Amino acid sequence: MNPSDVADRYFEVVRARDIEGLIALYADDATITLPNGKVIEGADAIRAFQTDVFNRGAPYPTPGSRVVGAQEVSVEIKAKLPDGSVRSTANFFYVNGDGRIQRLSVYAQGG
Repeated sequence: MNPSDVADRYFEVVRARDIEGLIALYADDATITLPNGKVIEGADAIRAFQTDVFNRGAPYPTPGSRVVGAQEVSVEIKAKLPDGSVRSTANFFYVNGDGRIQRLSVYAQGG
């Protein structure tokens, strides 16, 4: 998959709260950098983190504009939070040669 396709699939499985589909998108040694600077490393840690997020009522992301490169894609997002509020965020995906997410950096407006 190209980076844009990976991002599309990512949002699809996140909205469906499909943990297996989500984990399949990541490289085994992938990292996620959260807005607070915390880094989650490796498939097991990503699984644990994302399972916790899903169990707490995951945000519902609606992707907007994007910029696509050869191995990366950045996507503006409006994320509806469990309390009904909406937060502006952006995800920056780096996709490896196998078409899997190697790095994901998440930025959020207003913390």
